[in-house]
Amino acid sequence: MKKIYTLLTALTTLFSAPAFAQETAPEGESVPNRILVTNNAGTYTGFKIDYIDQVNFARVDGEVLANVELLNVDTEELRMKVTKTPDCNYYKLAVIPRVTADRFTNDEGCIHYINTLPSTMVATLWDDFEDGTLTGIELNSDSDYSLITVGVDRYGVEAGVVRVDFSTPAPVIVGDPHVASEIVSVDRYSFKIKFTPNDDVTAYYLCAGEKGTMQQQYEMFAPMMGFSNFSQMIKMWGIERYEENEVEWNQMLPGTEYEVFIAMTDINGNFAPYEVCEVTTLGFGGPGEASVAIEIGDYFMSEWDGDMLPTQTISYIPNDQANGYRMEVYRASYYAENAEDCKAELCSDPWMPTSGWFQYEPASFDYPIMPGTALTIIAAAKNGEGVWGPVTELNYTTPDTLEGYDPEAAPARPSVRKGYAPKNMKAASLPKGVLPKFEAPAKSALELRAN
Repeated sequence: MKKIYTLLTALTTLFSAPAFAQETAPEGESVPNRILVTNNAGTYTGFKIDYIDQVNFARVDGEVLANVELLNVDTEELRMKVTKTPDCNYYKLAVIPRVTADRFTNDEGCIHYINTLPSTMVATLWDDFEDGTLTGIELNSDSDYSLITVGVDRYGVEAGVVRVDFSTPAPVIVGDPHVASEIVSVDRYSFKIKFTPNDDVTAYYLCAGEKGTMQQQYEMFAPMMGFSNFSQMIKMWGIERYEENEVEWNQMLPGTEYEVFIAMTDINGNFAPYEVCEVTTLGFGGPGEASVAIEIGDYFMSEWDGDMLPTQTISYIPNDQANGYRMEVYRASYYAENAEDCKAELCSDPWMPTSGWFQYEPASFDYPIMPGTALTIIAAAKNGEGVWGPVTELNYTTPDTLEGYDPEAAPARPSVRKGYAPKNMKAASLPKGVLPKFEAPAKSALELRAN
């Protein structure tokens, strides 16, 4: 209610004759000439004040809903009963993957999403249906969906959401498709697996991910890519094969558990239940305390995006117990005020698989750092059992002068408050069978008719 009173006060002030007639307040402050009404989803509707005749408030006491009961589910049509509440003038109806619907934390977010869909994916309806059939949909077998209705009141306000979750029936699989997997070789950065499909498999698809992360990535990418089941994602991201084949994955992480997902289709192109082959790459390190030594290297001029700048080389050497380490270079003043936060960020795992998060072997990196800059360099490593060791700290100040560097002739560069990014640390591009390629699914127009 406080927001409503604040809005009323603002409108009263805005539409009082003296204030509205002036472009600038007596004190010289600008008077607003737009009204923005923002909802809980963060989206707003705006109006130019000159075009507004009046601002009114109205009340609707009843719920504004189009309640739905599903009577039958198929991949090409849905039978349903739809009953509007008395204050529901009409409603919008859409069918979306359940993984997309699960992302909405409130009705406003759901309404905003439905309004962003193309008109071919949303039906606008006024009638109740005792037994109606929704056509114009193309749903995948053995997949999870949500039917959404958005009720609209007599003022045209979208005021209520109803969601009904359902699953499409699994297809009848011809035969018993199966792909046998056999680990051929495993290294620190790669592994090779032999796959042998039986005679009931028409095609199969292979996609590798760090153990326990593929479901997380499915929930992330499914809404934007239109996935409605896990096998779709494996096919789109994966390597396609038809016969017995040995497949090698490179640029993987040492000492890491992987799951290779295998999606397969029968003679009719229907997905059989997917299978999983688990493999763990060889790691570095051991069970002891992991640590990282830091060494200061040369200070010299080098090219950064076309400019010649002072460059500091810093080397990192993990001990024999380390299996993956991280490092950061901060301005000493920033680190002194934020040491604990910096250490916590350093000794952390990525929230999802991230290429380049860890380093594994001794390495040297170059940083663009001006003369006379006080630094704090930190590094820490995990051991072979995934336990973080102590944080190594090294305080260092770059030389006050550098041959070839003229401060007055140097290109203008923004001051660095926090940390420095190295020039020669590049994230490896992962091979096919690991990363997605984006592809929009085909959609059809919806029609709900009475039976």
